[in-house]
Amino acid sequence: MILSERKRKILLAVVEDYIQDAAPVSSKDIQEKYLPDCSSATIRNELSALESMGYLVQPHVSSGRIPSEKAFRLYVDELMETEPLTGAETALIDRYFESYADRMGSVEGVVANVAKLISDITNYTSVAVKSFAKSECIKSITVLPISDDSALVVIVTDTQVLKDNVIRTENLDDKSASKASEWLNRMFAGKSLDELKNRQGPMEIVAKEFRSFRSLYEQVLNLLVRLADHRENEVFTEGRAKIFDYPEYSDVDRAKHFLTSLENNNGLAEAVSQPREGIDFSIKIGEETGIEEGCSIVSARLSVNEKTLGSAGVIGPVRMDYRKVIKVLEHINTLVAKVLSDDGEE
Repeated sequence: MILSERKRKILLAVVEDYIQDAAPVSSKDIQEKYLPDCSSATIRNELSALESMGYLVQPHVSSGRIPSEKAFRLYVDELMETEPLTGAETALIDRYFESYADRMGSVEGVVANVAKLISDITNYTSVAVKSFAKSECIKSITVLPISDDSALVVIVTDTQVLKDNVIRTENLDDKSASKASEWLNRMFAGKSLDELKNRQGPMEIVAKEFRSFRSLYEQVLNLLVRLADHRENEVFTEGRAKIFDYPEYSDVDRAKHFLTSLENNNGLAEAVSQPREGIDFSIKIGEETGIEEGCSIVSARLSVNEKTLGSAGVIGPVRMDYRKVIKVLEHINTLVAKVLSDDGEE
């Protein structure tokens, strides 16, 4: 059923008042704060109608109404009006972002510190997910001798730097290592990890032109295949204790259940990640989250140059300041794209 303009205004008033004060909203509250030209009797009738339609709930007979999850869904889909950040809000986020800049030397560092930044700015529990790229490509491979019989292999992809791969070698000096690195880059640079998973054994060129690198080639190929096989989403959470700032979680059992749900990394990654390409924001309310009733998740895709790096957002009570959260996520995403572009993480 399509709501009349007056019902929409009253429902908007109830939702925004409840977001601000966390208390049931009466007809008197609505008249005094939002609709002074509308009589209390008319407002009471509309509130009753909205309740019968499932948009409002009356916790006690003598109390006002609170919005249902259905009301919050209509609010974020149709009623909420977004506004740009004020100059002061933008400057605050920029200062916070700059204070974390020295910890953002990699995609992992950016995603982890974005979670901290979002929680600090919004005062909600935050979740950030670094997604593995299905088309993750190798940018470079460098072999560095570290002893007579071992070498460090540094693998750089378009989303990460891997520095902890040690392989066994024989008589590999600096000159040979440089030659091996050059050859490995000719073989692997620009190829996706998934493509290398299907490669069986050393190529013919190994036996003919670089016979001495056969073992090295096989070990590096095995490293890349293991990397492709074991890619997982990395999940970062910050500000878990902030849930206690909200009266909805004053109940100990409910708070425990919320905190327990944060231990489910797979569930969090699925809840925060965007459902499909082209969707930059996601708002999941109550049961839609799939992990915790009575909470909401607002998340945004983190991307640079149209390449998705992961997602980040907040998890908190359904009575969330959606408008503020969306504005903050939009600006942080812009900053993330800029810092990664400047650092060449493309």
